Amino acid sequence: MHDSHISGQSVLNHVLENDAELSADSMKVTQFVPPAALAPFVTHVYFFRCEEKRLTDHLPAALGQLIFLLKGSANLQFQGGHSDPVTCTTLVGPGLAAAEFTFDGPFHEVGFALSPLGFVALTGRPANQFADRAVPASELFGPEIDTLAQTITAGYADGTMRLSQIVDEVTRFLLARLRPIPYSHVQMIQTVIGWISSDFDPDVDQLYTKLDMSRSTAARLIRKYFGCAPKPLMRKYRALRAATIMVDPHASAQMRSQVESSFYDQPHMIREIRQFAGRTPGALDSNNAKVMRLWLSKENYRDIESFLG
Repeated sequence: MHDSHISGQSVLNHVLENDAELSADSMKVTQFVPPAALAPFVTHVYFFRCEEKRLTDHLPAALGQLIFLLKGSANLQFQGGHSDPVTCTTLVGPGLAAAEFTFDGPFHEVGFALSPLGFVALTGRPANQFADRAVPASELFGPEIDTLAQTITAGYADGTMRLSQIVDEVTRFLLARLRPIPYSHVQMIQTVIGWISSDFDPDVDQLYTKLDMSRSTAARLIRKYFGCAPKPLMRKYRALRAATIMVDPHASAQMRSQVESSFYDQPHMIREIRQFAGRTPGALDSNNAKVMRLWLSKENYRDIESFLG
């Protein structure tokens, strides 16, 4: 990607708010369309609010995210058993498995879901170095992002900053920090996205035939931008799509059958969905999986280039 393509772009004055608001008891997710200049790097922006005093649930394996914590406190526990706190501004790397989170509320956050291109272009670091990790955003963006977070939190608390203003401020900050990405890498990312979106169970060997580079180079670059190799990437999105269909009461019998047939057998399907969605299929509709169902609902579903998880 050329410098002229990602620098000097004006920030849109207004952020379009999606009509869909997802509610579950005291929880709500409001989706925002990112400003056009930021869209290749941030797939969507969301505001998550939960008024419960304390909650523990799982988050599906997700894209990398930049989180601004507006109220409350939270902690994420990843598959390796380690825990990371969510600070005033936190960078969460791509998920390789569902993560358990616990928060003390009321809990409000604004999140920016980073595309595979956006993670590297904005941070300058390989995504696989941060897979299944949450780190203070200042480690990658410097102390200036903490100053921005303090301004945002204070403005939100006293009512002088609307959500659209918060998105505009963060957008200006991020656009000023974009790094150029080689065009060949952009093409590779688009090819991988097309491949993973083409089928419930796309063939890994076919992916390598579509890429104009050696297999070893392709594997290295895919890990750099997507956080993992093609095989676990395929497994992740197969399981998340399956879970999304399972929590959709309007999914057709044909679609459910197609999902089930993409797994070796039922025990395999159960293991995979538990690995990447955090719950077995039978537990997805339990009372303690309210946040999980919120993220996996059809209205919140995205393909890989924009799927939050």
